[in-house]
Amino acid sequence: MTQERLAIRGGRRTVWSPFPHPLHRLYTAAVMTRDVLSMIPRLSRGKTTIGDGSKIVKKFEDAFKRYVGADHALAMNSGTATLHSAYFAVGVRPGDEVIVPSYTWHATATPVLQCGATPVFCDIDPQTLTADPADIERKITPRTRAISVVHVWGNPAEMDRIRKIADRHRLALVEDCSHAHGAVYQGRPVGTWGDVGCFSLNAGKAVDGGEAGVAVTDDPVLYDRMLIFGHFGRIARGQAAGTFDFGDMSLGHKFRPHQCAMHLALPSLKRLPRLNRRCARAWDILCRELQGAPNLRPQETLPGAVRGGYQSFVLIYEGEERGGLSREEFVKAVEKEGVPLTVDRYSQVNFTYGMLHRAPLFTEVDRRKLGGVCYDFTRPWEDITRQADLPVSEKLCRQLVSLPRMIGVTDRYVRACGRAIRKVLEATAVSPPAEAHPATTSPAARHRTAGDH
Repeated sequence: MTQERLAIRGGRRTVWSPFPHPLHRLYTAAVMTRDVLSMIPRLSRGKTTIGDGSKIVKKFEDAFKRYVGADHALAMNSGTATLHSAYFAVGVRPGDEVIVPSYTWHATATPVLQCGATPVFCDIDPQTLTADPADIERKITPRTRAISVVHVWGNPAEMDRIRKIADRHRLALVEDCSHAHGAVYQGRPVGTWGDVGCFSLNAGKAVDGGEAGVAVTDDPVLYDRMLIFGHFGRIARGQAAGTFDFGDMSLGHKFRPHQCAMHLALPSLKRLPRLNRRCARAWDILCRELQGAPNLRPQETLPGAVRGGYQSFVLIYEGEERGGLSREEFVKAVEKEGVPLTVDRYSQVNFTYGMLHRAPLFTEVDRRKLGGVCYDFTRPWEDITRQADLPVSEKLCRQLVSLPRMIGVTDRYVRACGRAIRKVLEATAVSPPAEAHPATTSPAARHRTAGDH
């Protein structure tokens, strides 16, 4: 590629089209308007809750469990609620530990506190950014009750190894699939490898209900426990008989979703296969454009894995440690080329988006002052607050950059973004690049064979 002056140094920018493209904004607005208008006749008949006889929640649950191939699905008002319900259902109680990757959204871990238990943070694989099975096993203690695995950015974790670890140690396995709608590992949809799979349906997710979530399981007892925990008023007398004597009353949490969220989520679920195919194609094109570029590599996908959801397109920038631009300078230079590149949000060290093993809630805040079940009275405070040693997470969270999910854009636009990133990399590389990182195996090809399960 002929060296060009960078836009940040007065050169011509590479990408001129705005993101998202105005036509995509119009398309998105039209789809949302259609979905909203379609629910008005149903709402106007006064059927706005399960108690009014609305069937939309059951309709969505049936559609979702068919899509992922699970026996049961339970819709809730958020992905966080599904995780809280899942931890309760699998038996997480005060005194227990749950192994959680540090590189994740904090809602993967905070429901563990709400159960009175302790999150124990594990490291991640340097290629896939998902939980490292070997480190999971190292973190197991006699107190460990469950493992929680995140398919971060829609990239499946190494579920065969993790499932074997859970079985060998007789631990529950919960999957946080908030980013990974439609992802598959070794022919099996994510969410069905664990005892419970938890999906967010929040605004911006691949299946979008505005504010909602859904949990799936093949175990009728776990389904009953989640129903009892968070669906007050939905349990028929005797439905959960044999699970709890008070099954007809429930525990009183109200995690039920609003009917409007289900009206939005159902058509969004129907559009999911096409969204995943489009994203797979864009990711494939981007990886090919960046193949062999110095100081950058994509988040890798394991053999037999099919991405889904594509919450973000994540890249690992290694130029700073080789004497080049800092990550922030690199992002700024790429932005000047017209590419919507940002510092990976989970890399920012603060409570909301930071590495969880550094977040104040888990390292500085005295949970005894929070009251309720957040403090584990069965063990000394000093034991709870021990600092995790997670060298891979520490290193990678200084290197990660990301692009938004690319839908509604042309192949030409994605190629231009790839050329712009390569342009900055080649112009700012200081030392000879290490062995070129190959592009990931084409996710588009995998979607053609396994995506529409």
